[in-house]
Amino acid sequence: MNITTLGTSHGDPTLEHFCTSTLLETQGRYYLIDAGEPANALLVRQGLRSAQLSAIFITHMHIDHTGSLPVVCEQADKYRRNFPELFLTVCLPEQEAIEPLQAWRRANHNRFNNPSNVFRHYDQDNGYQDEALTMTAIRTRHLNIKDEPNAASYSIKIAAEGKNVLFTGDLAKDFGDFPLEQAQGCDLVFSEITHYPLEMAIPTLEKLNCGKLVFYHIHNPWQTEEGRNKALQACSHLPYPVEFAFDGYKTSI
Repeated sequence: MNITTLGTSHGDPTLEHFCTSTLLETQGRYYLIDAGEPANALLVRQGLRSAQLSAIFITHMHIDHTGSLPVVCEQADKYRRNFPELFLTVCLPEQEAIEPLQAWRRANHNRFNNPSNVFRHYDQDNGYQDEALTMTAIRTRHLNIKDEPNAASYSIKIAAEGKNVLFTGDLAKDFGDFPLEQAQGCDLVFSEITHYPLEMAIPTLEKLNCGKLVFYHIHNPWQTEEGRNKALQACSHLPYPVEFAFDGYKTSI
């Protein structure tokens, strides 16, 4: 299983970090976890077309995780002719997000609209599975909006090739929704490092048993060399290696 972080910033792009999107490849299939801008262009720089994706998993509907989603979908339609054996499944965390996405594509006069591509809602009881991997969703509290009861955010766990990888997505300010139980024993854990004080997360991370922890969705203070070194020093006693991702970071398990 090969993983490339295309974009690793928080809610805004910065000079060296685009918004969050991660490419996963397993058994010759490609998957995108979140589609912050400019995910489609960054796929092209990896030598890929969106039409080669088997599925996209959106952790929540904030714009920094979805900004390139209409473009990725349009390009998947446009170049489907080059990959007729494939189709794309777009997995969204809210049922209500499907029609606005389709309407935006219609508003852009997407003449390449391909009926073989699937747009569907997922939740904790209804993830995703194909011949290459299984995706399980774990609800988080990042989107607890009083007036929007259907707003949902998730961590995503991927099982493939006998390996397990967990992506936290965005978490609550108290780090209390970090999916510790589901992360235990994972070969790799990607944790956001924006929405909580790191010192608040350390007691939980001390309980984690995993192969490696990688920070992504990185807040400004941690985007500098000084900041990264400070965070790595705070995590130096943890019983597993800790790294920071960057745009174009690659790892395999």
